[in-house]
Amino acid sequence: MRSLDAATSGKLTVVTSPAGFGKSTLLSQWAAGISGSIAQVAWLSIDRLDNDLARFLKYLAAAFHRVDPDIAGNAELLIDSSPVTPVDSILTAIINQLSPRTAPIYLVLDDAHLIVSGEIAACINMLVAYAPPALRIVLATRGELPLELAHMKMKGHVVSLGDSDLRFSLEETEDYLANVCGLDLAVSAVVALHHKTEGWPAGLQLAALALAHEGSREAFIAEFSGSQRDVAMFLTHDVLARQAPEIQDFLLRTSILDRFCLGLVEAVCPGRDCAAALATIEHSNLFLIALDSSGQWFRYHHLFSEFLRNRLDAWTPEARRDLHRAAAAWLAARGHISDAVDHALASGDADHAARLVEECAMPLTMQGHIPRLTEWLNQLPPELIATRPRLLLARVWAQFHMSRPRQAVRILKQAKTLIGQLSERGEIERATTRSLKAELQTLTAGVISATDRSRTATRVASRWLADFPEDEPFARGTLANICAFSHYSLGELDAARLRSLAARDHHATANSVFGIVYCDLLLGLVEISAGNLAEAHQLLDRACRLARERLGSGSYTEAMTAIFQVELAYEWNDLQGAERILHQHRQIIEECGLVVHEMACKLHLARLAAAHGRHDEAIVFLERAERLGIEKRYRRLTAAALNERVRLLLARGDVRAARLALRSRGTEPSFESRPVPIHPLDEYAHIGAARVLIAEGHPAKAIAVLDRIAERMRRDGRLRGFMQVRALVAIAAHSAGETLLALAAAVDIVTLALPQNAMRSLIDEGYPMREVLEFARARIPAWSRNSGTATFVDALLRELDRTVPERARPMAIVGKKRMLSSKETDVAALLLRAYTNRQLAETLSMAPDTVKWHLKNIFGKLGVSSRTEAVLKLKEIGLDGSTERKLAG
Repeated sequence: MRSLDAATSGKLTVVTSPAGFGKSTLLSQWAAGISGSIAQVAWLSIDRLDNDLARFLKYLAAAFHRVDPDIAGNAELLIDSSPVTPVDSILTAIINQLSPRTAPIYLVLDDAHLIVSGEIAACINMLVAYAPPALRIVLATRGELPLELAHMKMKGHVVSLGDSDLRFSLEETEDYLANVCGLDLAVSAVVALHHKTEGWPAGLQLAALALAHEGSREAFIAEFSGSQRDVAMFLTHDVLARQAPEIQDFLLRTSILDRFCLGLVEAVCPGRDCAAALATIEHSNLFLIALDSSGQWFRYHHLFSEFLRNRLDAWTPEARRDLHRAAAAWLAARGHISDAVDHALASGDADHAARLVEECAMPLTMQGHIPRLTEWLNQLPPELIATRPRLLLARVWAQFHMSRPRQAVRILKQAKTLIGQLSERGEIERATTRSLKAELQTLTAGVISATDRSRTATRVASRWLADFPEDEPFARGTLANICAFSHYSLGELDAARLRSLAARDHHATANSVFGIVYCDLLLGLVEISAGNLAEAHQLLDRACRLARERLGSGSYTEAMTAIFQVELAYEWNDLQGAERILHQHRQIIEECGLVVHEMACKLHLARLAAAHGRHDEAIVFLERAERLGIEKRYRRLTAAALNERVRLLLARGDVRAARLALRSRGTEPSFESRPVPIHPLDEYAHIGAARVLIAEGHPAKAIAVLDRIAERMRRDGRLRGFMQVRALVAIAAHSAGETLLALAAAVDIVTLALPQNAMRSLIDEGYPMREVLEFARARIPAWSRNSGTATFVDALLRELDRTVPERARPMAIVGKKRMLSSKETDVAALLLRAYTNRQLAETLSMAPDTVKWHLKNIFGKLGVSSRTEAVLKLKEIGLDGSTERKLAG
């Protein structure tokens, strides 16, 4: 209702909604929200007046009288005392009484379309014309008004709101269902109802009434549609039954169309005055939604369309096929190929449908309409697809995006053989053959990448890009994207950035919205990994906005980007925002997303469930993610899911289950002194192993593993992962009594987290992180002063206090808290005074190698790699050259 709040700041607001839209419900909720607080509302329903001027004036005065008896008292006296209604006198009395007021009064005239009396219309015109500033008039109508508003519109006094302005936003839907209807629904349920009703107030009201008596709310919401009993009865009696028979027939025939214009409805309604029918429906606001500013293309509200199609099922199959046949022919003849496909399939003409799919498969792929393409291919006979190389390659695109690389490989081989045979027989032109082979190469590299063989995919894609056809910008851009994603998977961020930027140029040339959005998505993922969360948010937001502007809301292209906006909202501790975005796009991702997106979706579900204390549910999601990762051979995200599961198992004290989880995935927490090589794709599995080592009382072993991972992450510029690893180092060092190392790691994580407001990675570490931060705050002066750092640390501690109950405190290793040995203390004190190695050796009577040995130990405890970094870290912790003794434990 925010649009209504904003619009009613003008002198006159005209609210136009379809029959059955629920405008009275909408206006009532709006009026209840403002009445008695910022304004007062006088309400008058026209349908009770029989268009009698005297009665209208009396009710008008009574409406104002209910708001404030002083306002309309004189008007009521005039009405009662005069046998002839003195219109001017009565309006003058009302206006004079309103003039001194400063607080707004809204006069709502409901069902204003029922005004047919010229006298009442003239009276309202006069009231609007002379209304004082405090009076704001809202006319609620289902159709045309008998008022002269043109001159007022020219002066900017009139604001018009249609059904698109009046639909509830997702937030308003959530508020209505919870606070008005009293329903305690999960965010996913609210999102589903909002999507199905398109924010239609009456539809939401019907759903809410039914839900109050439903045993299984999930099942009801999943099946809720225009054919649902309450919705169908409402639409039948309150909407359809009020229409003339010819309009009812028109509505049923045109219900098969997802969108339509005059020419198209004439094709499915031959011999009828379709222009008049459309005009009647438009003037009646009969759930008709304009799709362009010129008013040429329309569609019906989804629930209304479903209701009509359900009634159309009573027609014979042949009659319905005739409608689809006519629609397919008209659309195909005018170049609306993708619109024609569904109708060709519904008409039973598979050959015609196959030809149409061939024609639009690549344009649809370039715009990211993979789910739609997949749906069509599933309806075509396999033997028909097997004879058409374009359809085979379209099937590979679909399998690739549904994370089915093995099936994709089989179809790729089939397509390659068929293309070779057709080319040899001269059945396809040379240019077509060249284009098909370029697509083959792109998809081959994509399938290799989908099997998580990132290094191989990078090598293959780079080799082919060097000699790739310049006139195939989409395929070239996609190949560069594949290369960029493979670099990203291996932690090679700079190479990923360069490839993504090059790919974006190619996709811009090809005018591929999907390609451009995917490039921005990759760049966003790179910046998330680099710890530049604000920049990542800008990139992902730009990608989502482009997808919505060019493809409409709710597209697969938007969903694949939005699913990673969840990660940012979660990291910023906006759990409600993260949950809302996730459930808006979850269904389409789970149905047809790339494995990366599908697994990310499951990880988000698990993290949110755990954040709300539902650990068992979270572990189930993580186990599913791991199984999916193993099935799709996707090591990196499988390892990430495993690490999350280990964290949750340890949080509830189940160390044995955590170790078994690692062992079942081929990772064993190692006690070997000899380090085991860690592949970049397996880093998070080894982070999970380090967690178990800490829990089992081997923090030094854990630190050895974590330091190797942290060093590579720092070298690659993956600072977000570096921050997360250093958080564990801080926990391990604190539990082992390695005070200086714990403080150094604490400084690292806060220094990295603060600029990006990254909180949740630290909050999720629970009680051990709280102990580390409290310990460090007491010893680092900068964290106690009035500063941005201190404020951030305090915010973290408050959130940890709120989310981590005292009973969740894990077993800690008790040991002597120490910073440096006495010799290391002497070296560090002189290091702070900028002594060289030679000066250190001479002053402390040490051999040069001994000095180097002590420096190496100090660097290790500080988590640095140079003298300069060591000095800066010692100063950050609050130590300087005049406080040597503070360095010793």
